[in-house]
This record gives sequence, structure tokens and C-alpha cells, in this order.
Amino acid sequence: MDICDKANDYADHLNRNAIANQLAMVRSPAAESLTECVDCGEPIPMKRRQAMPGCVRCVSCESRHERKKR
Repeated sequence: MDICDKANDYADHLNRNAIANQLAMVRSPAAESLTECVDCGEPIPMKRRQAMPGCVRCVSCESRHERKKR
């Protein structure tokens, strides 16, 4: 992987985070959750999606995201 690939991956990561942040702000509590985390791409467990309608991140990534916002 060369430096251009790394830069593209990083830009893609930043874009996904920006989109996820915007979606999180406009989603209503009754909104449908995503099936995959916008940050890491891992599946979001059904129990989390049921407990937190409209979620866009897995528990680990959401915790990290909330710590960064403080």
C-alpha cells in the first residue's frame, strides 16, 4: 500500500465519520439503525439496534466517539 492509498483510506474514513455525525443529528429515536458500524465496519448486534434505535456505531466506537466529543 503506497502513500496515495493510505491518504485515500484516511479521506474515506473522515468522510464516513462526517456523514455518520450528520445522520446522528437528524435521526429521530424511531429511526432504523444501521447494520454495520460507520467507523469500523463491524456488524452492530441486533440487541444494540433494538435498544438504541437509530444507532450508527457499535458500542466500542460510540464510546470512543463520545469521549472525543467531551
